[in-house]
Amino acid sequence: MNQKIGDMIVCSPILREIKSAYPYADIHVMASEVNKELALSNPYVDKVHVYKNQWQKLLPILFSLRKLNFDVAVELEYKVISRIIILLKIVNPNCILSVSKSEGRYGMSPQEIMPYDYYTNSSLIHQRDTCLDILRLLNIDYKNKSYDVFYPEKNKLDALSFLSLFESSKIIIGLNIEGSNDEKKISNEDVKKIILGLHAINNNIIIILLHKPGDKDWISKLIPNEASLYAFPSYPTESILDLAAIIDSLDLIISPDTSIVHMACAFNKPLVAIYRNHMTLFKIWHPISDFNYVVFSDYEDSLKSIEVDSIVNKTSKLMQNITK
Repeated sequence: MNQKIGDMIVCSPILREIKSAYPYADIHVMASEVNKELALSNPYVDKVHVYKNQWQKLLPILFSLRKLNFDVAVELEYKVISRIIILLKIVNPNCILSVSKSEGRYGMSPQEIMPYDYYTNSSLIHQRDTCLDILRLLNIDYKNKSYDVFYPEKNKLDALSFLSLFESSKIIIGLNIEGSNDEKKISNEDVKKIILGLHAINNNIIIILLHKPGDKDWISKLIPNEASLYAFPSYPTESILDLAAIIDSLDLIISPDTSIVHMACAFNKPLVAIYRNHMTLFKIWHPISDFNYVVFSDYEDSLKSIEVDSIVNKTSKLMQNITK
C-alpha cells in the first residue's frame, strides 16, 4: 500500500517478520512521496522505490524493477485498483500474493477480475490481520503483530529538547485536530472545549497541539486565552520522522482517524481516537493497542457532532494510569 502514512504503518509487521524468517531476503518497497521516509528509515527494507502517479514517470521505474526478476510480489490494497494490477503485470514477478478484496469494480466481483496467484483469508477484517495473513502464504509463523515506526536519534533529540521547556511532572498530551480530509477534522469550537475540559478535570497537564508545517499561527488562534499557560502549538514537524519522534515522547494522544492514530499504536501510547460513525471502515482500520478508547461522531461522513464530554472523560481514565 504505497499512498498514505497510516497504510504503511498498519502493514509494517510483515516486513519485520519476513526479514526475521528469511534474513538474506532482498526486500524492496514501493512507497509514495508522502510515506517514503517511513520505508527509508525501516531497517528491514533493503531498497525503496518511489511511486509516481504519471505513467511517463512510472514506466521507467517499473521496467527497471522487471529486470530484477522478483521471486515474490506482495500487494496489500484492500480494494481492487486497476493501476496496481497493470503495475504488477509489467514488473512480472514469479508469484504475486495479495490480500483478499471485499470490493470489486465496474459491477464485477473481486474474484472475476483479480489475476494474482494467492490470496489471504477473506474472513479476516482488520487490515493488519489481512496483511499478516500474507505470512501464512509464505509459510512464516509469527508471534509479534505490533506495528513498526523507526526514526533517527536526531529527531528524538529535537522532540526531547522541545518538551524540556515544560515541567517534567506534567502529563503531556498531544492533541491532533486534523485528519486526512476535512470530514475527519475536529471543529474549532470542539477543540477549545476539549482543551478547557481536560484542564478542568486535571490541572497537572500540558496540551501540545500537533500541526502541519506552516500552520502554527492558525493553530495558536484555537487556544483560548485562559489556556495560554498550559496549551501550546508543537514545534514544526517538517517530516514524518519529526512527527513520529514527538508522538513517541508524549504521554497521551488524542486524534481523529488518521495516521497519528496508527503511529500512537505503534508506540503503544495511551490514545483517544475519534471516528466518524462509519462502522465498515472502522472495522478495517480501528486502533489496535493496549490502551485506547474510541469516540464516535453522530454522523457517518463527518466529525461535526462529537461528544466532547466523552473525549474528556475517556482521556481522564487513561491519565489515571500515567505516573510522573
